[in-house]
Amino acid sequence: MLTRSIRAGDLIESLVRIDTMKRLALVLVLAAAVALPGAARAAACSPLTCAASQFTLGHGSLLGFRTSVDRPVTVIDLKTGKAKWVLPDGIVGADTLVHQDGDSFDWYDATRGSKLYSVALSGTGYTLAGVSQQGTVAVGHRVRQGRTDFLLVSRANQRTISVDGKQWEFDALRGDNIFLIHYLATGGYQVVRAHVRSGLVDTEPLKDPHESGTIWGSPFSRLSSQDGRYLFTLYIGQNGGAMIHELDLKAATARCIDLPGTGDFGSATSWALTLSRGERTLWAVSPGYGRVVAIDVKTRTVARAFRLSLPYWRLGTGTAAALAPDGRRVALADGQTVAVVDLQARHIVRRDTERALALGYSPTGRLWRLV
Repeated sequence: MLTRSIRAGDLIESLVRIDTMKRLALVLVLAAAVALPGAARAAACSPLTCAASQFTLGHGSLLGFRTSVDRPVTVIDLKTGKAKWVLPDGIVGADTLVHQDGDSFDWYDATRGSKLYSVALSGTGYTLAGVSQQGTVAVGHRVRQGRTDFLLVSRANQRTISVDGKQWEFDALRGDNIFLIHYLATGGYQVVRAHVRSGLVDTEPLKDPHESGTIWGSPFSRLSSQDGRYLFTLYIGQNGGAMIHELDLKAATARCIDLPGTGDFGSATSWALTLSRGERTLWAVSPGYGRVVAIDVKTRTVARAFRLSLPYWRLGTGTAAALAPDGRRVALADGQTVAVVDLQARHIVRRDTERALALGYSPTGRLWRLV
């Protein structure tokens, strides 16, 4: 039953009611935003190019989304289904969007649609690379004379962290911990912590105690906890294997969690991640491999796992997923069909041929599909 059609500039989307639940819990994967790095060299996952192109804002009352990483962000009121405003392209942290305008960074309040302030950069040649988890600090990146500079910009001050070599990228920032990606000449890359106050870079990469510190494969999607402490990155290998890299930004620790299934790269791209309401459990679902995995975030171990039968799932474009507020059901979409899985009974309770690029539970308890 069609309930609303939204136009924002040249962007037209529709919200359709398909079910009833209680509270918003949204994960969006836009097919236009899914892009795998080149096979010749694995690429690090940045907040702009690896994360899903959607953002829940205002404690779940608003949804911001874009059709590609370099497009403006449209903000929708999920209570009414109406587009409220359009923000420029940029990177979102919490309820703040940072946009680059030449040699300055502009901050916007995404929940109000208003520009907060602008800061002129203290150097030239910087490209916006990311923001802190709360959006108050923006990070610029440049390579000059055999060194890589990261300019940390806030309304109050600016400071530069420099590292030798050109093979560095920004990964994440929380408090005094700034996490960088270091590409290795032998292939692969490592996550390295630097310290904002001292500017010093740790000599050893962050790693699972039982694994190598070198990451292989291509990052496919990323999910952040609401409090900004955890980042979960899904990596896919050329053999179709997949794993989740859980980065604790507060404790500066990392752990790799292997996911079941191998031998089919297309099936590996069907993995979708979503967090439970209390963010104690990370659910990973792969219609392609027919697997559901529940990961305990605190212990970083698999708590539950079971098989699932979802034949004829569209592969290669990513899977949208939304977890019901009570944690009992997860809705999935491949762009052509929508399926709902009962996580307690461990089976499909409905599957419909419905076009959907995104799914979300509204504050009034409706499961919406975005087409």
